[in-house]
Amino acid sequence: MLLNWVWLSTRRGIGPRGVQKALRYFETPEEIYRAGEDEYRLAGLGEAERRALADKDLEAAQAVMNQCARLEVHILTYQDAAYPARLRSIADPPTVLYYAGVLPDLDGEPLVAVVGSRRSSPYGMSCAKRLGYQIGRCGGIVVSGLALGGDAMAMLGAVSAGRPVVGVLGCGVDVVYPRSNRHLYDDVRRRGCLLSEYPPGTPPVAGHFPARNRIISGLSLGIVVVEAPRKSGTLITADLALEQGRDVFAVPGNAGLACCAGSNQLLREGAILVETGWDVMREYADLYPDRIQEYRAGEGLTASMGELRDHRGESSVEKVAQTVRRPRLAEKESDKKSVDNPENTGYIDVQAALRGASEDERQVLLALQQGERHVDALAAQCGLGAGRVLAALTILEIKQQVQRLPGNRYALARA
Repeated sequence: MLLNWVWLSTRRGIGPRGVQKALRYFETPEEIYRAGEDEYRLAGLGEAERRALADKDLEAAQAVMNQCARLEVHILTYQDAAYPARLRSIADPPTVLYYAGVLPDLDGEPLVAVVGSRRSSPYGMSCAKRLGYQIGRCGGIVVSGLALGGDAMAMLGAVSAGRPVVGVLGCGVDVVYPRSNRHLYDDVRRRGCLLSEYPPGTPPVAGHFPARNRIISGLSLGIVVVEAPRKSGTLITADLALEQGRDVFAVPGNAGLACCAGSNQLLREGAILVETGWDVMREYADLYPDRIQEYRAGEGLTASMGELRDHRGESSVEKVAQTVRRPRLAEKESDKKSVDNPENTGYIDVQAALRGASEDERQVLLALQQGERHVDALAAQCGLGAGRVLAALTILEIKQQVQRLPGNRYALARA
């Protein structure tokens, strides 16, 4: 019964992980609602969780449902068939999702998150808009928040590509935050959907935004970090993506600029370097051959002065905890076999490249002379740790001396 789902999702003190624990024991929210203190103890629920479920008042839940009906907001529960499987697989999936607009096929389409700092530079904002547009034109569905800065610009680009989009909010889907994004909210709702785990009318609260980030990454195949300082909510999203087993991509930024320090650090730790939407989408072309097509145009798509003015800034509510964990980046396995190419006809002059290379870069270049290699194979062949190999590959990629291939494989760049 939908009413019981809304009641369960709005119990303060239990949270998504507690709900999952209760559902594993009781199976349905109706059974959870009918149960008592002793049964909650048998289910392994803590004191705060038991106290939350002891409140059997359905009046607030009914008010939420009435408001959803009035605002044309749809409710999707954890056990509904349309609930996205990728999101269901994370450790703390939302019990209920509220959405306004048209929900895309979240499992049948390639969803990619594009995120950036609220205080992005003009360069970062233009990159976010261009990537959002190109990913859409390649057949992807862009997922992002609607915060000022990189998120908003990515959504502007994606909307202009004519593809569905998904905007994930840290407030109710009827609450425009920040207010300057009113027109963007309307465009996202018309083109795709606004989505939140919070009922309509919920105001933006600082603690909601880190929780929102797990949904952005959880819905997506991978996330693209356009620009981020070292202490940033954007990096929190990248960490969540790693925990969820998602790919992490990053756009290289100018060395020495604080606004790029975090995203450049991701590259040093093994994030996939990307410059265009096709760099991202080709990773999933084999998974979605009938959805994804190469598209390289739109390089000149930039943010206008008006967009830079309207969507750049920092919101006081969205200042979240700045402690960012630095887990190792997950590496994808590939069953593709390397193809030896000892002559490297048409590739760069390796001897010339070796002259300006560090010792790690030299070993990687010499190994790639024998043909394309997976990162793990390179590490074994060079006798280096994966982190050192990835760092060398990132520098060589920036120098345009190696090229990244799908499946975390690398080859010498073509001349």
